[in-house]
Amino acid sequence: MTTTSDGYFSDVTAAVGRGWNRFWFTPADPLQAALLRIAVGLLAIVHLVSLSQDLGRWYSREALLSPDAVKKLLAEGGETANYHYSYLGNFTDADIRYVHWAAIAAAAAFTLGLVTPISGALTAAALLAYVHRVPQVAGHLEPVLVFLVLYLVVANSGARLSLDRRLFGRRQQPGGELPSTSIAANVGLRLIQVHLAMFYAMMALTKLYGDAWWDGNAIWYLVARTHSRPVDFSWLRGWGRSGALLINFWTHAIVYYELAFAVLIWNRWARPLMLALGLIVWASLVVATGYLLFGLAMLLASAAFLPREFFAPVRQPQLSSPR
Repeated sequence: MTTTSDGYFSDVTAAVGRGWNRFWFTPADPLQAALLRIAVGLLAIVHLVSLSQDLGRWYSREALLSPDAVKKLLAEGGETANYHYSYLGNFTDADIRYVHWAAIAAAAAFTLGLVTPISGALTAAALLAYVHRVPQVAGHLEPVLVFLVLYLVVANSGARLSLDRRLFGRRQQPGGELPSTSIAANVGLRLIQVHLAMFYAMMALTKLYGDAWWDGNAIWYLVARTHSRPVDFSWLRGWGRSGALLINFWTHAIVYYELAFAVLIWNRWARPLMLALGLIVWASLVVATGYLLFGLAMLLASAAFLPREFFAPVRQPQLSSPR
C-alpha cells in the first residue's frame, strides 16, 4: 500500500513538474511579443503626450501639490510614502518639459525596438515617475502599461520587427540570423498572462466591496457623469423599469466577466469566448466612461492569450535574416 502511494505521488509530482516546465519554458517565437511591443509603445506615447498640458499643474516642483504635500497626504491616508519616489519633483516648470520629452523619446525608441531593454526600462521608469509624483491623480492605465512594458523587455521583444534586428541582428548569430524561438519570449508572455488574470481578479474583488456594484447602479453612476463620457446614456432612465433592468444587467455582467476571466481564460475551450466577450465589455466601458486608453491597454494585454496560429500570416517573413 505504501509503495503504491509513493508511486502515485511520484507520478503526480512528475506530472506537475512537466506541466510547470511546459508552461514557462517552452520556446516561443518573439513575433507576438514584438507586435505587442509596437502597440504598447504607441499607447505609452499617446498617454505621455496627453500629460503634456498638466506638467506645470501636477508634476513640477511648483505644482499644486508639492512632493512634501503628496507624502503627507499619503501618510494621512495610511499609505507608506517611502517607495513613491519620482524625479519629476526636482524640476521647475521650465525644465520639466525637457525631461518629459525625453520620456516620450524613450517610449518611441521602445516602440521602434531601438536598444529595446534599455529603452523599455526607461519607459517603465518614466511611467512610474508620473504615478509616484502625484498618485492622487493617477488612474488604472499606468500600472497596466508598466507591467506590459517590463514583461515585453523580458520577452526579448526587440528580436523581431525592430531596429535592433536591423542594426545588430547580423552580429548576434553566425550568418546574420536570430533564433526563431526563445524561452525568454515564452516567459515574458506567460508573465503578462498571469499578471493580467490576477489584475482581473483584483478588479472584480474590489468592485464587490462597493454597494453600487451589488445593487446594479454602478454603471448608472458612470454614465451620469458629464465630464468624461463620450456618449450620453442618461436616456436609459426614461425607459422606466426596462432601463433600470438594462443598467442592472450591464453592471453585473462586468463583474461576472472579470471574475470569470481570471479562471476561464486558462481553459482552451473557454478562452476564445472570454477574448470575444472582452471586446464587448471594454467597448461598452469605453463608451460609458471615455477611458479609451485603459480599455485598449486591457485588450492589448489580453492579446497575450491569442494562439500562435493567429500570427501565422506575418510570422514566416520574419524568420528570414535581415538584409
